[in-house]
Order: sequence, then C-alpha cells, then structure tokens
Amino acid sequence: MSKTLLVAEKPSQAREYAKTLGVKGKGEGYFANEEYIISWCIGHLFELKSPENYMDLNKVGKRWGIHRLPVLPQVGEFKHGLKLSTQKQFKVLERLLKSKEIEQVICGTDADREGQLLFQEVWDAVGCQKPLFRLWISSLTQEAIREGMAKLRPFHEVEGLAQAGYGRSYGDWDFGMNLTEGFSALFGSFDPVRKKPNVISMGRVQTPTLALVVEREWSILNFVPVSYVEVEAEFESMKGLYKGKWFDPAAKKSRASKGQAKKLEQNQEQEKSSLDLARGNEIIAMVQGKAGRVHSVKEKESMEHHPLLFDLTSLTVAASKRYGFGAEKVLKIAQSLYEKKAITYPRTDCNFLPPDLLPKLKAHLQALENGPYGQWAKKALDLPLPKGKRVINEITAHHAIIPTTEKVASNLSPDEVKVWEMIVLRFLTIWFPAARYAEKEIITMVDDESFMTKGRVLLEPGWKEVESSAKHHASSGKSKDEKENDDQPAGLLPNMLKDEEVETKNCQALQKETKPPKRYTQGDLIKAMEGAGKEIEDEMLRQQLKGKGLGTVATRAAIIENLLDRGYLIQLQKVLAPTEKGVELIGLIKERLPQAQLLISAEMTGQMEYELAQVERGEIPLSHYMSRVEQAIRNIIEELRHFESTYGKKPIAFGGDTKKGMHSETVTNIKSTQPENERLKGQAVEVLGICPSCGGGIVEREKGYGCQNWQTGCPFIVWKNSICGKVLTPTQVKSLLEKGKTPLIKGFRSKTGKSFAAYLVWENPSTGKLRFEFEKKDGR
Repeated sequence: MSKTLLVAEKPSQAREYAKTLGVKGKGEGYFANEEYIISWCIGHLFELKSPENYMDLNKVGKRWGIHRLPVLPQVGEFKHGLKLSTQKQFKVLERLLKSKEIEQVICGTDADREGQLLFQEVWDAVGCQKPLFRLWISSLTQEAIREGMAKLRPFHEVEGLAQAGYGRSYGDWDFGMNLTEGFSALFGSFDPVRKKPNVISMGRVQTPTLALVVEREWSILNFVPVSYVEVEAEFESMKGLYKGKWFDPAAKKSRASKGQAKKLEQNQEQEKSSLDLARGNEIIAMVQGKAGRVHSVKEKESMEHHPLLFDLTSLTVAASKRYGFGAEKVLKIAQSLYEKKAITYPRTDCNFLPPDLLPKLKAHLQALENGPYGQWAKKALDLPLPKGKRVINEITAHHAIIPTTEKVASNLSPDEVKVWEMIVLRFLTIWFPAARYAEKEIITMVDDESFMTKGRVLLEPGWKEVESSAKHHASSGKSKDEKENDDQPAGLLPNMLKDEEVETKNCQALQKETKPPKRYTQGDLIKAMEGAGKEIEDEMLRQQLKGKGLGTVATRAAIIENLLDRGYLIQLQKVLAPTEKGVELIGLIKERLPQAQLLISAEMTGQMEYELAQVERGEIPLSHYMSRVEQAIRNIIEELRHFESTYGKKPIAFGGDTKKGMHSETVTNIKSTQPENERLKGQAVEVLGICPSCGGGIVEREKGYGCQNWQTGCPFIVWKNSICGKVLTPTQVKSLLEKGKTPLIKGFRSKTGKSFAAYLVWENPSTGKLRFEFEKKDGR
C-alpha cells in the first residue's frame, strides 16, 4: 500500500503531527502507520563547505590573505557538506524518499524561509522527483494541523521561498567568507590573552547592525549638552490656581503650518536652547505680580486605540523593556510556547489577523476563561468580534502572534508565563473600545508673553483597564522624565473662560539641560534593524517599511548574539555598548574604505533584504540578487588589496569579555576614531622621536606608539601588544627610534615557558615591524 511521507523540522514537531494523525507506530527515526510515515530533520542537516574547497591550496597556500580572494561559486556550484551529527537522520530520510512505498511527500517544516531551506537541501541532495506538497500552518494545535492537512499547498506556490532561502544562504556565505578572511588578513592579529587569532568577522547583516550601535555611541560621546530655561508661572483666578509654561507662539504656529511632526523633537530642542537664563529672567521680571488674561480655552475629547497585536519584533521590544530579556531569549521562549501549543507561530513580521480567522476567535477566548485573565475573556465573549484595520488587515506569510485554542498549559516556566501573559493581554485588548479622554488647553497672556496649560483626564478606560490588570505591566509606571513633563489633570483645572482676568502669583525659571541619546537595549536595536536604521514609533508607518530592514524577524536575535560572541558588543545590564574592536572596525570603514561602506549602510542592506523578498515572491530571479552580491564583494576585495599595498597590515583592538560584561575602565576607553586626536589637542604631548616612515613625530597613544601624521596616511605604528609577555615602554621606544634597537630586555617568555633576554630591532622601520636580536656571547 502506498504511503505519504510527512517531513517535520524536528522530533517534537513530528510527535505533534503523529498525535493528530493517529500515527502510533515507531521506527528508527520515524513514526508510521498504514497511511503515513512521519520523519524529521534536525534543523539544517547540511552546511556550505569552506572556501578552501574551491581553491588550489598548492598555489595560494593555506594562510589567509587577500591574494586568495574573492571566492564566488556560481549558483549550482556551491558545495554542501553533510554534518557529522546529522548523518544518521539523513540516511533515514534518504531511504524514505527513495522508497517505493512512498507515493507523495509533504514538507511540514516551519512555514518560513529557513524551514523551507532545510527541507529543500535534503530534497535536492536526494534528487527526489515524487509529488511534493507544503503543509502551511500557524500553530501546532490539532485543529490547525488537521485544517492544514486538508488544505495542502502545491510545491510551486513555495518555490520562490526555497529560492530565497538559497539566496540568503549563498549571499551570506559570499559576504561572510570572503570579507572575514580579507579583513582578518589585514586587520586581525593574534590575541595573546585568549591565545587565539583575533578574527575580524564580517557579515551582510551583522556589520551594518554593529554600525548602528557604534554610531549611537559616537553620538553619546560627542554630545554637548545645551542649557536651557523653562519659565513656569502660577496664576490665580476667582475659580482657583493653575500653572502654565512659557512658549513662543510664532515657533508653535510655524511647526503646525509646516506639518513637521517628524522634526517636532528637534524644533523643541532649538526652542529650548533659544531661551537662556538671561531671557528667562527678563520674562520673569516682566510678568511677576502682574495681571493677565485668558487668551483662549480649548476643550475636546480624544481617543487612544488599543495597540496592534504582537509580531516578533514588537514582542521582543516589549519583553526587553519590561523584563530586560535579550532578543535571543525572547525568541527561544516564544518558540517553546509555540511548541507547547500555547501561542501561534512566533517568527512573524505581521501585526494583523486575516478575515477568515474572525469566526474562530471566540474559541481562542474560551481557552482563556479559566486562566489568570479569565474575567476579561468572559467579558470579551459578550462583545462583538473585533473589526477595523488595526486588527483585520493584509497579512504576510503568518498572522500576528495570539494565544491558541488550547487551554492554559501547566508546564510553562516562569519566564514563559511572563511572555505568554503579555501575548494574552495584548490579544484581549483588541476586543475592548478605545480609551476616551477629556483634554483642555488654556493659553494665558501676561503683557505679550504666552503661557500654555494643558490637562487630560480619563473618561472611559476601555482597553486600558485590561492592560492595567497585569501586575508587571510596564506602561503603568512612568519614567522620571515623563513625570517631570506631566500636564495637570483636566479635572483639576479651573473652568476658565476666554478673556477672564488672572493674577501672576509666582514665576520661576527652571534650569535644565538637553540629554544625550540613550544606548540601545536589545529590543530597541531589533526595532532599529527592522526600520533599516530608522527608529519608527508610529505602528502603522512601521508596517509600510517592513521588508526593507536589516535581516528578518527570524534572524535578528541571532545577529545580536553573534555580535556579542565575536567581541564587537558588550551587554551592560539592559543596554548594549560597542567594544573598542567594534568601534575601530566601523571607524576604519567610514574613514578609509569607501567601497566597504556598503557594509555599514543600513539602507543598502535593507534594499538587499527587500530583493530577497522579491525572489521569494518570484518577481526577480535568484541570479539577479546574487550578481549584486558578487559585484559588491569584488569591489571591496579590490579596495582591501589596494589598502594592503599602500599601508600594509594594521591590526585593530581585541574584543571585550562580552559574556561577563565589561569593567568600568573598559567602558571609559570606548572612543570614536577621532577622540585620540581630540584628547591630544591643546596638550603638551611628548614626542618620543622621529618617524622612520615620514619624518613626523612619534607619540604615545592608548594602544600603541604612532605617527602624528597617521590621518594623512602614515602607516607607522608600534602596537602595545604583548611580545612574548612584554609590552614596550616609552623609554624603550625612544631608544628604538634613536639607535634602531631597544636596551637589552630581560624576561621574555618562549612558547615553552622558557625565559630569555633579547634586543628588539627594526625588521621594517617604515611600518614599525620588529624582530629579536639576541645578545652575543661576548656580552655585546
């Protein structure tokens, strides 16, 4: 009897399929009955082979270098190697795919690009030609699996997804392998502390993401606070007291007429900086104790709609803000909740639900009736189905993350409960009406000076009542800054009328300073990656720019983790900061490698991500995407080749201890590419000697002894790296520059641990390269 082979992504997924389809028999690497055989991959079974597999090592050698690059296999020529750890399961799949009892095959891996790719690698390696279908589901509940099996997609509908998967894999290999070797050959070195090479890892998404953090750090370091004054007055009327803040009506009108909402914050800073202490005191002197009048009173009602349902990005941002969870942790928790059938598919970039899901939403509520928010689920069951474009709208591959129709799972970890409750609360809010506010604005004039008073009071909480019921709801508390800028509640404002007279009882100048931008949390960085470097707060505007960000919802957490693991970033409590290695790399690219600036352009990388999405939709061929990748790499490698011939090798700093955090002194040492020069400006800097390369002055810097003419291209530097356990002192460098050798240095340690003494002399004085010279037997 012929059977259907269903291939899952992992064993846990296969068990859910088997349970739903009543497949109880078990074999080595599969489940089986008379109708189905259900087997699985174990993530990716294959990996792309290293560049050395495309080289003639007898000609180019085994040592990394620019001369070996670029290595750019054509599509169809990439070599896939079976992982040692997955060989056994591949043999199971290979045998089943070739088996005569298998009539048709269903791909049941995760319904996304990577899930399609890991199945596709197996399918293409075996060369199977049997009828192929796609199971496309958004949760692992039995209802969703049965519905998906009843609506299997023909393979041609996801063929573009497979092509995009290969494009992502091949393009990332091209960028990563070529540029990591090229940059490491020029800017890498041996790390004597960690006793391993300091590899300069590069990536299509990794490097522009690093640039976002470094550029934010530069903005913080270069920030110059601007002092400004806010003038606050207290007014007394027959109806009571109220406060108002001075403002410039002309500036306010200009902003409104130009509709410059995006520049509002910038304009506010300019307005603040224009009101200095002298002008503030002048205003106080003019209005103190004087009579004024109410110029205008405006009252209106406003509404605040519920937030959009979660996609993976917004869930990560919220969990990062509320609990300090890292992006990788949020993704792992969400994936676990999905596999425990508590939530729908998490790796989605969509915040909406499709119309055909509306009739089923009551079942999702019923599953929550006996849970911690059962009272709200019961209330929602009596309300009409949600409507409007904030809930029902166009979806991408998967709809927004919501709780499933399964009852509350009892086997959730404490962290899983936290994330699950966030998703439940967000889902419940869509059933309730908008929050309603009464807003009041009073403008008071004293002579020609204007004062603004604003107030707002909640009339009906609507959906906010649901969210406020959560114990750890983050937005229920306000930051210190928000509290300082709070307006008065409208209900406490006197019921003033236009032209009513008031008396200025008290007026004071509040001295303040503008604040630097804040470092990214992992959630903030994920959001910036989604917007291709633009932090976009407006939820609906974010939807329009999706698809042009750095990476995808499924890969962004791993990118941040890689930057931490590779010594480019460090985690400081809830925020991220770049290491010196990360800062130097981005500074090097920005100042000296114009072709490589493609690597730090969030917009350009976002455009490449968009083209991958076009491959997925079948709008452009994979060859078009790959040709852009290959040309970019050729340009960068040629630039590195020119740099090497001009300046030689220039090692950059080692990475920080990213897992344990970073000591305060290391944080202090994070600098932009210019700070070294800025620190030396105006100071008496000791010149240790004459540069052997250009005749300039050699000075001591933080990481080495370099030429003052480095910005105009002089390559000379003697690094403060450990040389067999010794770091050169300024006195020893002086001797080198004057005599061509150091004094005899004792206490060097060989690789075997043996102590020895030697002089250090020039091997190449133009670049600062040294070699040992040993003491002669006669003591000379």
